[in-house]
Amino acid sequence: MRTVLTAIILCICNPLQAYSPIESTGIYNSAMLYLIRQDYKNASASLTAHLKRQPLDLKAQYLLFATEQTRILDYESYILENKSFQKMAENLRELFENRLKVLKGADSTTCLFYCANVYGGISVMQAKTGNWFDGVKNAIASVGMLKEVKSRDSTFFAADLGLGIFNYYLSTSLKWLPFVNDKEEEGLEAIIRALNAEFPYNYAAKNSLCWILIERDNFKRADSIAQSVLDEFPDNTIFLRIKALVALWTGRYKEALRDAKRLIVLTEKRAPVNWSDLVAGYTVLVQGNYEYGNKKEACAAAKLILAKRLPKEYYEIPHIKKNMKFISGIRQKCRKEKY
Repeated sequence: MRTVLTAIILCICNPLQAYSPIESTGIYNSAMLYLIRQDYKNASASLTAHLKRQPLDLKAQYLLFATEQTRILDYESYILENKSFQKMAENLRELFENRLKVLKGADSTTCLFYCANVYGGISVMQAKTGNWFDGVKNAIASVGMLKEVKSRDSTFFAADLGLGIFNYYLSTSLKWLPFVNDKEEEGLEAIIRALNAEFPYNYAAKNSLCWILIERDNFKRADSIAQSVLDEFPDNTIFLRIKALVALWTGRYKEALRDAKRLIVLTEKRAPVNWSDLVAGYTVLVQGNYEYGNKKEACAAAKLILAKRLPKEYYEIPHIKKNMKFISGIRQKCRKEKY
């Protein structure tokens, strides 16, 4: 099916949006709103239905891919879904690369951006599942394309996000290698520029910036950025998790406990349950209560999460393994102190 579709696309030299712009814009907006609200099922359903009517819509193809990637990153289900994701990404990469051969102008630049992000998505998944060699190779390919996008259009701020993340984390994680130049500040500046990107890329930039600010102990600004998103989308657990952790790490235990409880409630309502968010929420609840002096509540929370049956693959994720070990330690203390 993919080969037939590619052949059809290569024979048509129309731009990316050769169909009703009003209809398509409505689909895009709906899908992106579903995405920021973490309603991946409806985002995928709306895009899939649209693509049945308009199979040549490359933007919808890309948004469907972005939805799947965001869902996996949100749920941290890399190990469970790596194979299916890689297959989808490779199919889409071929589709975009073939389309690039016939597109010109702004349409070519946009398609190149999509292609770069597919390479980036493949890279992230490979790195998350331990395939660092191929992950770096695909990241470099992605960065090369994003640089070309920026050379064609300096106002294409969405491309700054991938460039910024690559330069920042390459500099901070691999600075000991002799051939790695220090581009940490350059990377940070690019991520900040990406805040000017169109929706929803600006929200992805906010998420990345929050974690960098936390690494730099700039908790106040990270908290402010997270709150700015929650003011618009109060049920977004990605930014609520950031708020809860920042409150915990800065000793604002009442706020931490409030946000952790809300995070747990929202997470348990989701289908399927987001185990990563659930463990994070209970970690804040256990540690916050224990340090605040509510040892009975901390012990009760520890008992609850330890009774949950997480899929075994999640215990391979370092921060979940670390948090569950911490909670187990608190549970041991509870038994000794007879709480």
